[in-house]
Amino acid sequence: MKIEARREGRTVLVSPSGRLDGAGAPALEAELCDAARLGDRVVLDGRSLDYISSAGLRALLIGAKSCVQEGGDLAVAALQPECRAVVEASGLLSVLDYHETREAALAAPSRSRGPEAGEAELEIGERREEGVVVLSLVGRLDGVGAAVLMERISAAIGRGAVRVVLDCEGMSYVNSAGLRSLLIGAKACREEGGALVIAALAPQCRSVMAMSGFLSVLDCRETREEALAASSGR
Repeated sequence: MKIEARREGRTVLVSPSGRLDGAGAPALEAELCDAARLGDRVVLDGRSLDYISSAGLRALLIGAKSCVQEGGDLAVAALQPECRAVVEASGLLSVLDYHETREAALAAPSRSRGPEAGEAELEIGERREEGVVVLSLVGRLDGVGAAVLMERISAAIGRGAVRVVLDCEGMSYVNSAGLRSLLIGAKACREEGGALVIAALAPQCRSVMAMSGFLSVLDCRETREEALAASSGR
């Protein structure tokens, strides 16, 4: 397998060709991880890939996770039908930021972009339902928002409210600092005999959490009602 990489503005375009198998996967994984440190967005042009094995799928996932950890993201574009079918069958197509063409991937905004003009920072509403504290998150869970969220969770625990649901329907963005605050909050609730349950993640935030491995660590539910039921033991 051959790999070419070049910068296009703030995007790093990575173009592998040939077979993405056990022999080629380590090289692509290393290239994607290096690219993640160079730009806030990485686009993988898959037009010249003619085969993807399980090792290749792992390289894509690790590359995507590296991009998230560096504050960027990975977009995959223009896979040949047989390669696309393999990625889709593995479930990765629903996790990765996939585009049918390289041009579409390059034109798409970064899912971990900085705030646009007028975009709200994190706002947190609070209410009690069935003995559970529900914190409604609206806006960006970044470094600033993470500190605010940890304060609110700590305050709830200090009042004896150790069962917490985070309603994330209005949360538009989460980065590594935000993910860390979720983990710390869940641990704090658990240590006091309670639980923290996350509900109604938007697709882009769910993708970030899936790629970073947090979906397997945190209790995430599709709806607020499911989260309330899980938190209250129903």
